[in-house]
Amino acid sequence: MSIFSRKTKKKHIEQFGLKVAELLESEMPQIKIAIGLSKIYGISFLHEPKGIYVSRGYKPKEFEIINRNHKTCFNLTGISVQNRKSNLYQPIKLYYQSDGLTKIEIDKPEYFHKVFDLNRIQKSEIELEHLKTKNPDKKTAEEILKSLSKEQIDLLELEYTFEIEFEEKLFYTILDMEDGNYVAVDKTGKVYRLNHDHEARAKLIANKPTDFFKIYNGHKNELENLMHE
Repeated sequence: MSIFSRKTKKKHIEQFGLKVAELLESEMPQIKIAIGLSKIYGISFLHEPKGIYVSRGYKPKEFEIINRNHKTCFNLTGISVQNRKSNLYQPIKLYYQSDGLTKIEIDKPEYFHKVFDLNRIQKSEIELEHLKTKNPDKKTAEEILKSLSKEQIDLLELEYTFEIEFEEKLFYTILDMEDGNYVAVDKTGKVYRLNHDHEARAKLIANKPTDFFKIYNGHKNELENLMHE
């Protein structure tokens, strides 16, 4: 039986996603970078609207990089794939989350690789429709930090907050030290420095959020020594 009589599989989407990333590399190199940070765990076929949903996953360190550098959500048009039957290039709409291909809108999604030649892809004028995304971890962090003043909150980086598990405990980042390490709070409001390479990976530095501002005044470089103690 020919492979083209079977339903589209994960490997076909991996192939397609990489081809598109290579085609866009000059203007959107972050898409190819995101591919190297993620893994496709599976695909599912959508029927309203028709398309393919791509389930992606990340290892812990890669997930942190994605949360720090790839906080995007957009629809992309300008990519066309050759229809095997007509030999014409047909435009398709792609959806990206965290710079990773997450959804392909297409008729007959189960037979995407049969209807189209996934090796024959071209681009025209690329257009992006940026979409707003909500960060549920930010809301959690704001609730934990409700004892802080607006001025203190403004000195933190809650727009980029994400949940991270360290030593079987959940933390919410409040400062990114930009070297893979973080300042974070747990659900009780205690503040920790998180250092991946230290023997004591999570170390308590303040018993409550207000106490943290006795050692932090908005200049992250002043926390450098503390991060490595």
